[in-house]
Amino acid sequence: MSLVSIIYTLIITIYLLIGAAIVFHMLYYKINRRVATVMFFIYLVGGIFLLISNFSFFGAVNWNQIFSNVSF
Repeated sequence: MSLVSIIYTLIITIYLLIGAAIVFHMLYYKINRRVATVMFFIYLVGGIFLLISNFSFFGAVNWNQIFSNVSF
């Protein structure tokens, strides 16, 4: 596994943990149940869409070619 994949996995894990905290607070501290439910589904669908598009864009990049000419 390359360094880029490890960093990407770490970022996605942090994203999922923050998203879980947001969903928890939306559902646990609800003022208006109907609004909280609608916002939960909007957030969930939007988050899933962004995550899937991010995975597809990350997979489309040839990281070896990008870093082949880079020397640290």
